[in-house]
Amino acid sequence: MLFLTFLISVSMASQDLLKKCYLEQFTIGDPEVKIQIYFEDHIVKNHKIEYECLEFIISRGYYKVALSLYENYFLLNHIDITDRIVQFLKNDKYLNQREMQTLFKLAMAKSNQVQVVQPVVQWAQSKNATFINIKFSHRQDAPACLNAKLEVVEIKNDSLLIEAFGIVSHIPFKYRYAIKLYKPIDPTSSYEKVESVGTMYVNLTKIEPVLWLRLTEEDYKTPIWWDLKDNFRKDMEEFAQMLEKESERKERNADKQAKKNQKKRDQEKQKQTSQKAQEAKRQLEYEHNQCYKPGKCEIGWYQRQ
Repeated sequence: MLFLTFLISVSMASQDLLKKCYLEQFTIGDPEVKIQIYFEDHIVKNHKIEYECLEFIISRGYYKVALSLYENYFLLNHIDITDRIVQFLKNDKYLNQREMQTLFKLAMAKSNQVQVVQPVVQWAQSKNATFINIKFSHRQDAPACLNAKLEVVEIKNDSLLIEAFGIVSHIPFKYRYAIKLYKPIDPTSSYEKVESVGTMYVNLTKIEPVLWLRLTEEDYKTPIWWDLKDNFRKDMEEFAQMLEKESERKERNADKQAKKNQKKRDQEKQKQTSQKAQEAKRQLEYEHNQCYKPGKCEIGWYQRQ
C-alpha cells in the first residue's frame, strides 16, 4: 500500500513538472526536434522557464535541446544557475556527452571572461538625419550572431551606446558600440529598430540640417553605408564629394607635413655636421697647444700636419 502511494505521488510530481515545463504532450521517445520547438516557442513568448526543466530534459537524454535552452534562455537572460548545473553535470553519465561538455564549460565561464567586441557598423546620412546599420558580428565577412539580445540602447544629445549579448559557436560575446557623435542630435525624435536577425538600424535626427564630415567626434573612419545612396541620392552624392575633397585636403596636408619633416631632418643633419666640424677643430687646437708643453708631445704637431 505504501509503495503504491509512493508511485502515485511520483507520478503526480512528474505531471506537475511536465506542466511547469510546458511539456504536457511530452512522451518518452519523442524526437528532439519536437521538444526543441516547444521550448523555442515559449522562449519567443517570454514565458518563464524553471531550472528544473533543464535538469528534466537532460535526464531524459535530450542533450542538444538542453544546450540550446541553456544558451538561448538562461545564459542570454543572465539567469545565474552556475552552481546548480555544474553540480548536476558532475555526474560522469552526462559529461561523456559532447553537448553536456560544452554546457559545462559555458556554465563554468565567469562574466568577466566574456569577450567584448565592437559590432560591424556602417553609416549614411541625409541633411536631416544620420543612419547607422549595426551587425552583431566581430568582423564584416562573418555571419551575424543569430541569437544576439539587445540589452542597452542609449541615444543622447551627443552620444550613442549600444550593447548586446549573444553566443557564437557556443562562445559568449558582448557586443558594445559607444561613440561621441560628430554633431548634436535630437534624442526625442531619434529611434532604433531591430532589422533582420542579428542586425539593427538607428535613425538619428539632426538638430542642424547639414551634412556631417564624419560620424564620430574622433577622427577615425567608419565605413559608409552606400546601399542607402538611392534613398537619398542628392545628399549622398554631395556627401561623396565632401569625402573626396577631405581626402584631397588630407593628402595635401600629408605632403606638407612630409616636406616639413624632411626639412627638419635636413636641418638636424646640418646641425650635427656643424657640431662634428667644431668638435674636430677643437680637438686639433687642443693637440696643437699640448705639443708646446715640454714632454707632452712625442711627435710635433707640425710634423703630424
